[in-house]
Amino acid sequence: MALTVGSITSSKGVPKSVAQITKDASEYEFDAIVPLKYYLRTANAMVRQAQVYMREGDDEMTFFLLFRHAHLCLSHLATHPQYKQQDPEMIKALEREVSQNLKAMELLKARINRRYEEYAKVSQTRETRRQEDAEKRRASQGPVYLSHDQDQRISQPPQIRGQEHSKLAARLAGQEFARRAPNRRSYPTGLSQPDERDDLAARMQAIRTHVEPKERDSTAETNQQRQANLLDNAGYSYPTVPIQRPIKAQSHPPEAIASRPLYVAEREQPPVLPPKPVQSSRASTLPPRPEKQASPAVPSNTPSEPAYTFAPGAYLENGTPLRTIFLPPTLRTTFLRLAHKNTTKNLETCGFLAGTLRANALFVSALVVPKQTATSDTCEMTDESELFDYVDQHELMVLGWIHTHPTQTCFMSSRDLHTHSGYQMMLTESIAIVCAPSKGDTSRGGDWGVYRLTDPPGKMAILQCDKPGIFHPHDVDNIYTDAMRPGHVMEIGQMDFEIVDLR
Repeated sequence: MALTVGSITSSKGVPKSVAQITKDASEYEFDAIVPLKYYLRTANAMVRQAQVYMREGDDEMTFFLLFRHAHLCLSHLATHPQYKQQDPEMIKALEREVSQNLKAMELLKARINRRYEEYAKVSQTRETRRQEDAEKRRASQGPVYLSHDQDQRISQPPQIRGQEHSKLAARLAGQEFARRAPNRRSYPTGLSQPDERDDLAARMQAIRTHVEPKERDSTAETNQQRQANLLDNAGYSYPTVPIQRPIKAQSHPPEAIASRPLYVAEREQPPVLPPKPVQSSRASTLPPRPEKQASPAVPSNTPSEPAYTFAPGAYLENGTPLRTIFLPPTLRTTFLRLAHKNTTKNLETCGFLAGTLRANALFVSALVVPKQTATSDTCEMTDESELFDYVDQHELMVLGWIHTHPTQTCFMSSRDLHTHSGYQMMLTESIAIVCAPSKGDTSRGGDWGVYRLTDPPGKMAILQCDKPGIFHPHDVDNIYTDAMRPGHVMEIGQMDFEIVDLR
């Protein structure tokens, strides 16, 4: 299984033990050929999503994501050829975050095991009753079921299908959009307060955005020394030889990571929902950086769980479930209006889809148009870090991207495939929307499609491709597929979204 965030859905049905979860979380492929920045951003996305699942009371999914994050950082990142070129402060911050997350896992571990033991006990009671029924030959009596109280102890929020509950999805999207309203205020871009540089959140920003190779300080403590100090306390032996081929991530036993002593700070309380604002069609500038808050901790008592969660919208070719992405139906036409000036000049335009995770589904709530340069066949961001600064500061996730083909048809070019592979690695459900405004029904915006790479074979084939040129063939068929008809993407009405134009 390739390393991605959405490798399992939230924990429904039969509870799993910690041993089962750690086994699942440690089964993925790590390929040192893939640029390090994608792994670092994937790690960041894991932590972000774990915080959401934690707030919603899904202990198993929270533990899965935090364990996979720790396993990746402790077992593989240091083997990447680009790792030693990173800023030492960034490495320190990453190690500190791993240590903090490992502490949170210990509290989760106790709850997960307690729930699993309850389930095993109730299951044994059920089996005993069934056997007694068979022995007494009560043919007319139906199967013995657990009492309501027994069911309640191990029950999970019901899963619903997005296609059948679009109104509920729209209402949930509206609540999330309203919750985020206070942060949507304008502020000068590219600025940061000096005191922010000193806290952990600011140092973690380097992991998410400033991941290009840098010269190391010759007077600084070596990365290997710091890693050894971190891991010696837990009995680890850090790998030092870079791996140049895909490997199964089994360098450290899952039980070793799961059994380490942990600690976590006091939980942050969720904000009160403000009144829902009226959607504005005007492009906004970047809002101010929100005040730094302590990371939400694992509550001592079982948190309130959501009334429902969304079932997977589709599955990858390897069987991995894909969470549903809910998309505002007017986002595409809004983007085409923003791109119109470039389109008339036969220049491509690109934008990014940002959003949030709620109830095991992904909601697109922002269209971010970055600074960019373009030709008739390409479009490149000129400041990639600005995009990730924005989504990180506002606790959003990059769910995909959108771009135009001013005069061409609607398809994924080889350049598009290479661009999208990085985003789909960071998030399994990531999508690419292609708009061909000059083709098809031009009165309705022209042709368009929503795509994802197949997995397998498409994603790894593209990540490992080193052919030069804007347009080049690939030796693999079935590289990408429609993500909407059918797929895990749904358009639903009455979804608000903000427009953030950074150009």
